[in-house]
Amino acid sequence: MAAQPPSYKTLASLSRMNLLYQLQSRGTMTVNDLAEAAGLHHNTAREHLDRLINEGFVTCAPEPRDSKGRPKMLYSAAGGVSTELGSIRSRKIEAAQQRADQLRRMLPLLPAGQSALAGCTGPAAQRQLDALDDHLDQAGFDASIAENGEQLNLRDCPYSEMVKEHPEVCGVHYRLIQGVLEQADGPLRAVGLNLIDAPHLCVIDVVARQTASDVVPVDRAPGITPAISTASRAQPLR
Repeated sequence: MAAQPPSYKTLASLSRMNLLYQLQSRGTMTVNDLAEAAGLHHNTAREHLDRLINEGFVTCAPEPRDSKGRPKMLYSAAGGVSTELGSIRSRKIEAAQQRADQLRRMLPLLPAGQSALAGCTGPAAQRQLDALDDHLDQAGFDASIAENGEQLNLRDCPYSEMVKEHPEVCGVHYRLIQGVLEQADGPLRAVGLNLIDAPHLCVIDVVARQTASDVVPVDRAPGITPAISTASRAQPLR
């Protein structure tokens, strides 16, 4: 059996998922506050945070201060577009593009236009799809674009056992997907998570960004909703 990719192993830890959930829900925190919120020893929390930082899911920066002394380190869930040269998230997007370009050169994939999501084609949308495909593959998901071209189907969640007792994990993954699309910097935005038959089937609603008002904030509760309908038939993500 092939070894699981680093991202899968990182996200398969309930303790790390809990830390990421706390940061996504509550914003920037110190390691001591995070440890208390997650019920972990601060040394254990720091070790898990280092793993999340190495995978680009969390960022860390010293607390701004004018006084002398060692500043506290502040942890945040990675979000928005990182413009820092050589940042982990930037390198991930570049690596995803390189792998996708190599695959397209080696294999005859879908004809142009059939891989459109939310009606978007072109280099920017393709870059986002490449990045999202790579992220989901690294995280262990089986994903496909719905026939209506407006949704992303996630089937047979690899974290299903965790989700049964901790459904908030679904929201953590949803926000990670939003972050990947933002970092890849194109027209596509994830605006809703439909828990149709979680953990067997979840559906992400995707739209093409028109204006800033079209983008649903990641912390808006209605963004994660149970759905009654079934998902459309699907085609491969690329």
